[in-house]
Amino acid sequence: MFRNHTANNQLCFRGGQLLAFVRSAISMAPLVGLLAVGCGGGSGMQNPPPPPPPTFTNFDAEAVNGTAPQGTFGLGVADNGGAFGYFIDPIGVVHGFVRNSTGTITTVDAPGAGTTQNFGTEVTAMNASGEATGYYSDPQGILHSFTLTAGGTLMEFDPPNSTGSDAFSINDDGAVAGGVLDANGSHGFVRALDGTYTLFDPTGNASQVRSVFPTRINASGQIAGYYFDTNTVHHGFFRDANGTITLFDATGAGTASTEGTYAFDMNTSGVIVGGVTTGIAGGLATSHSYIRNSDGTFTEFDPPTAGVNGSIADGINDNGVILGEFFDANTVNHGYVRNTDGSFVVLDDPSAAQLEYSLTNLGTVPRRINSSGAVGGLFSDSTGLRHAFIWQ
Repeated sequence: MFRNHTANNQLCFRGGQLLAFVRSAISMAPLVGLLAVGCGGGSGMQNPPPPPPPTFTNFDAEAVNGTAPQGTFGLGVADNGGAFGYFIDPIGVVHGFVRNSTGTITTVDAPGAGTTQNFGTEVTAMNASGEATGYYSDPQGILHSFTLTAGGTLMEFDPPNSTGSDAFSINDDGAVAGGVLDANGSHGFVRALDGTYTLFDPTGNASQVRSVFPTRINASGQIAGYYFDTNTVHHGFFRDANGTITLFDATGAGTASTEGTYAFDMNTSGVIVGGVTTGIAGGLATSHSYIRNSDGTFTEFDPPTAGVNGSIADGINDNGVILGEFFDANTVNHGYVRNTDGSFVVLDDPSAAQLEYSLTNLGTVPRRINSSGAVGGLFSDSTGLRHAFIWQ
């Protein structure tokens, strides 16, 4: 299902090439009905009507007039209701965006970003205060990180003595986690609010690692992510707030190049979700969603209507609701929400093309779920153009 996770919607500009990540996301707001208690005297109150079901709100960061794979790539919705991601303009330049809770969209272009095809800026995360982070590709194809205040002030940065970096996550305290390159190889980094940096190596030896992707830093300072080893096999890791790192591989993880275990999100309880790729079926990777509990135990699962290519989990909120995507028997891509009781809701944006998956036809791709159960993501229409959505 990792078409491949070196291929789709979160762009990675390593080596000046935009590599699309096919991740997924999951979310659902539990519907809570209020039970009205009858009053004495025989005059009971009627139960109030249930809340309306969640709906999709689609949007574009700019007018869509290009061709696939251009358009708007929504990467999530934050706890403040703001959305974020990037868009590709008609000449192929990448621009970041943030969208506030009232629908106002602001384009984000780092001053040092390249302005030619496959270069530009991506906003990768936003916290509850509206602070964001991300990275950009300079004219030489080197990646650099940035933070963006809620007021719109952008600050570019790289850890000291590095040759480039890409920030993936920011917590509510303003700490940022990402990947960094230096003369010794690829590492993870944490940038504290006071501007101090901590670098770390998942295996303890940078020579054993090709790339590090710290995908989530939570409120406690714990970090979840994954890394590629020198054979490009993927492995998950968990870094505690005290710096202790635990490596993990889900059951059945493949050991060929681009196979293995991906960790995409983690909540404040330290529960991690992601996908485990196990092989190839019909020319597409086969994967399964997983939950890694804080005690290290795993649960693997797929939605009931998933086909042989399975699913991946890309998001989890603090209530334990999971967001992801799956292929059906016809390799059409759908989003899903897995509730805490194990039930599933299928997410298909009404405007998404229900076509066999390809790099043109993505279907519905959820990315992140916030604490209220709102989901942010993207879909492709019948022409292959991408559009962002919020489901709430």
